[in-house]
Formats: sequence, C-alpha cells, structure tokens
Amino acid sequence: MNAPLKDLVPTMREFKISNEYLGDQAALRAAWDRDGYLFFRDVLDHAPLERMRALLADYLDRHGFADRSDPQLRWNGKAREGFTFFPIREMNNRRAAATIMEDPAIRAFFQRLFGVPLYWLRTTEYRTTPPAIDRTKTRFDFIHHDSIYSDRLDFIIGWIPLGDIDADVGGLCVAEGLHKQPTLHRMDGRNAIPIDPSQVPQDAWARTNYRLGDLLLMHKHTPHSGIANHSDRFRLSIDTRLLPEGGDFPYVPHLPYIGELIAITSEQLVVRDTRGEHRLRLDDTSYIRGLMGTRLTEAEVSEQYPLGSEVIVAHGDGLVQTMRPAN
Repeated sequence: MNAPLKDLVPTMREFKISNEYLGDQAALRAAWDRDGYLFFRDVLDHAPLERMRALLADYLDRHGFADRSDPQLRWNGKAREGFTFFPIREMNNRRAAATIMEDPAIRAFFQRLFGVPLYWLRTTEYRTTPPAIDRTKTRFDFIHHDSIYSDRLDFIIGWIPLGDIDADVGGLCVAEGLHKQPTLHRMDGRNAIPIDPSQVPQDAWARTNYRLGDLLLMHKHTPHSGIANHSDRFRLSIDTRLLPEGGDFPYVPHLPYIGELIAITSEQLVVRDTRGEHRLRLDDTSYIRGLMGTRLTEAEVSEQYPLGSEVIVAHGDGLVQTMRPAN
C-alpha cells in the first residue's frame, strides 16, 4: 500500500551531487539529461547570499513577523491573513536579485560551470515561506513544471537557499527524470492546473537538507514543488532564470530579447534592448503571459503591459513566441 502523502518527505531520496563533475561538461550534460537537474553543494560565495538574506529578513522585520537579529528568523505568531510572503514588487524595485546575480564571485562560478559568461534572464521569485498553520495536509505546496507558464522561452531554473533548510523547514523537491515525459499539467481554459501528487511516482521524488552556498539547477520541464514548512521559522530562498551566453552546455539556447516595450498592437510589437530596436510580429500562436503565468487576452495585454514595461521576449523568424514581464 502507498504511504500517505504527508509521510513522503522523510522517504525521499537524496539529490545526486554534481560537484565532482565541475570542469567535465560531458559528465554534467549526462547527469542533466538523465535526471533533469544538477545540484551543487556550497559552490556560491556566501557574502552576496547573506546580503540578499538580510533584505528579506528586513522585509519580515518591518512588517512585524520576525526579528531581523534572530539568526533562526522565527515567526513571532503575528496574524498573517492578507499578507504576501513573496515580495516580488518591493524586491524588484530594489533590484534585489542583482545582489547575487551580478556579483563577480557568483558570475565566476557560472563562468566555470558553463565555460562562457552567464546570461541572466531578469525574472526572479523571492520567497519568505512561513510556518504552515494546517499541518494535516500533504507537504507538497504546488507541483508544477515551469515551462507550462513560459511556452517556448529557453531558460534554466536556478533555486538558491538563503540559509539552512532541513526536512522540517521543507525546501524544494524534484521529480527526478520526469522532464523527458509529456506534461502532467491539465488546462482549464487559459489556466494550467497544478499536477496532482498521484500523477508522480513516489520513488521519483528527491530532495536534500540545504545549506548556504548550495545551488539547484533544474530543467524547465522537471516537475517540482515546495515542501510545506513544518518548523517555527521562516524559509528564505530565491529562484531565478539563467542561460549560458554563447555556449552549448547544457544545451544551445536561443537567447530572448530583454528590454523596454516601445510599441504594441494586435499584430506587432517593438522592444528596445542594448542592441537597438526589434520589430516583431504577433499572431494567434504568440503566448503573452501575465505575472502569474496565465495567457492574456488582447484587452488584458494592453492593461498589464503599459509602454515602457521591461519585458522578456522569446522569438523566431521575426515572430513573438512568448512574452513575459521581467520581474
């Protein structure tokens, strides 16, 4: 008989660690193709991670949920109704992710990994995941793979813990090897329905106890989920999107345009980046998504993408394939 879902976390297998393959792109590519992820133990410089952690700790302190001086960042019991623990807008306004992704030591690691410079897609999620109130439910927060929300955009997911994360605090788990299978998502009109836990073989799940300096890279088709936080403290992390610039590991990417939206109609748009202006066609196959991944109608596009917005545009043969906000 299958174990109850809430008991799966302690039985998940450990991540395969990829540190020994650094410098051997053939071995890294084989692991990537086999598992759909690469996990590196303590490879990122701690100083920029600590700076990013301090920004999120300050956010919790200012809103009265924790004491920034508490190294455990424990929840003080303040009521949480109506409050967001994913401060995307505030952190975007502060260009917080650049604290990590533009740090020379961080970029040096990716240069070593890819053999070419890091190309950072300026889209980042910031998470200060609180302790769960109801601990009778499954530990899976939201099983999904990210490609369903960014059709035809090339990217690698980079998930970075900002402190120690054990099984109680939760962290992130991945369904190893399932990136090669057809999508497990179903659609409800324009919305993707989260993957049901019963669709993923129990023995596919893998996780680890994370530490500062660790890095998890995931294929965009790899199903994964946050694990409900059953501790007394907040879980801090970011996840961002990146690619090699000019290289072919783990694959040859098609780099998007990242720049300012200059003009948009039902038939075309113009985006300006550091190389100039790019005029692209729009048709029924163009996937224009909102902040949360839903495909937008024409009326919603004009509302959610005012001129001057920073956008990420995947393109081919002069056609917009996918456009999403930079965040």
